[in-house]
Amino acid sequence: MLSDPGDPLPIQTPSTVSELAGILKECQGRKVLPLGQGSKWGWAHSVEPVDLVLSTRGLRRLIDHAAADLTVTVEAGMTLAELQPILAERGQWWPVDPLYPERATLGGIIATADTGSLRWRYGGIRDLLLGIAWVRADGEVAKAGGRVVKNVAGYDLMKLFTGSLGSLGILTQVSLRLYPLPAAQSALLAIGSLPELEVLCQQVLTGPVNPVGVDLWLRAEGSQVWLSFHGSERAIAQQMAQTRRLAPAGLTLQEVNPGSLSLPQPGSGAVLAKFGCLPSQSLATLEQFQTLFPGAQVQLHRGCGLGRAWLVQPEVGSLMQLQRYLKSAGGFLLLLEAPPALKRALAHDFGPAASLMRKLKQHFDPAGTFSPSLI
Repeated sequence: MLSDPGDPLPIQTPSTVSELAGILKECQGRKVLPLGQGSKWGWAHSVEPVDLVLSTRGLRRLIDHAAADLTVTVEAGMTLAELQPILAERGQWWPVDPLYPERATLGGIIATADTGSLRWRYGGIRDLLLGIAWVRADGEVAKAGGRVVKNVAGYDLMKLFTGSLGSLGILTQVSLRLYPLPAAQSALLAIGSLPELEVLCQQVLTGPVNPVGVDLWLRAEGSQVWLSFHGSERAIAQQMAQTRRLAPAGLTLQEVNPGSLSLPQPGSGAVLAKFGCLPSQSLATLEQFQTLFPGAQVQLHRGCGLGRAWLVQPEVGSLMQLQRYLKSAGGFLLLLEAPPALKRALAHDFGPAASLMRKLKQHFDPAGTFSPSLI
């Protein structure tokens, strides 16, 4: 069984879709764990014992880059770090900022629905996904969507696969919506008390500025706001000047490099949690983190209310208290990277959606070939 990334399990890395399909046809009655490079293999609610790990890392070819249409089709095993330089040659990019971008494959990013601050300007993963191809549990190849932006034919299966954690099929090819590469990028860092920072966020989100990311942070250095800007250097300078005029007097503001913010890496020992709250409850939610987990590193995307938290040796009781608070306030708490016992103790209640999710799993994978479990 798979208990940690070092377990000696058979790993196969097919180099073609037909090879992958053939392996799955021979795997009937066996348990298979699909993954890219495995940076987020444990994000599912539970990973059952498996007989085989199937990696898509051998599928990383560029199929078609229609630069004039701002679309690209590529195999799902290519990493984001490999894709972006290819697109940059034509002045384009795929505007997502997942965790572990150097290792994250495109299929893995879609399967985990993982993006960060950029969702405020460019949308979530589903908004940037035009089409997919995948191999079903029985080894047959299927497709949904297409390679064009205006594609409304059929059911939105891309929405089902976004965040499915490999539980419905193995993504092999994806068509993505692209954007022009910004001429310049910069960020404004504000430091001060949480109430003052919340005022700044409200002013920015309702004022005459247009940041691509607005993040409230709890860090070892204190509470902060990171405001990210894209555009021409002149436009960014104007936006930053306007932001300084909107800021409460008690805040310290400084221009910083957007890439200077470091995040914990896999294996850091911290419990990684994903949470959500109503944007209007942002201040109260971060105050809850401060009270229950002093010293925690917390990132809250202020515009949409989604966030990440890195917690060092959190107590079960404190996690349950936070989960109850978020649920009562219309939000949620999910543990992504945590010991299995802790995940079981904090099992997420999907409510009426759980029955639908089980039916979908039964429809797409009736033999239960794929190990990841969403519920």
